[in-house]
Amino acid sequence: MKTILKILKGIITLFLCVVLLIVIFQKFTKNKVALGNIYIFQVVSESMMPEYKIGDIIVVKKTNPVSLKIGDDVTYVGSNEGIEGITITHRIIREREVNGKYYFTTQGINNAIEDPEISEDNIYGKVIYKTILFSFVGRLMTNMVIYYVLFVSVGVAFSYEVVTSFFMKDKDEDE
Repeated sequence: MKTILKILKGIITLFLCVVLLIVIFQKFTKNKVALGNIYIFQVVSESMMPEYKIGDIIVVKKTNPVSLKIGDDVTYVGSNEGIEGITITHRIIREREVNGKYYFTTQGINNAIEDPEISEDNIYGKVIYKTILFSFVGRLMTNMVIYYVLFVSVGVAFSYEVVTSFFMKDKDEDE
């Protein structure tokens, strides 16, 4: 039973480390680089309510513009005045093609006004998944007190695991 718990603990620790590394990578690259054609974003506005709430974590896959269609949720970087450089996730409401280049009009499902048209060059990709567990944690993390409590708790737990794994002998090994 102890062996099973150690294996399970190791798997969970590895999973959390991988997630942490992905989040750190995405933060340092400012989501300019995809890992395996995948980006991870956090929703920061109510423009896509009730589909996506503030704090939700969405997974976006780089997608060929040809395969995008009306009704798809896409994440893009704004290039027009007022939204220049801002990352936005909205639903495609219109599309057109001119000389092999695709253009899209998007709108937040909770917005009354559509966004300025964007080209395929602005699009990171299509939303393929909204995480449930990480979205819950993401919503909690919008509260600064909870953010620091979770950050410190995870940091202490991780540090304890590292110290006990590498520097302390297991009692089972002595017997």
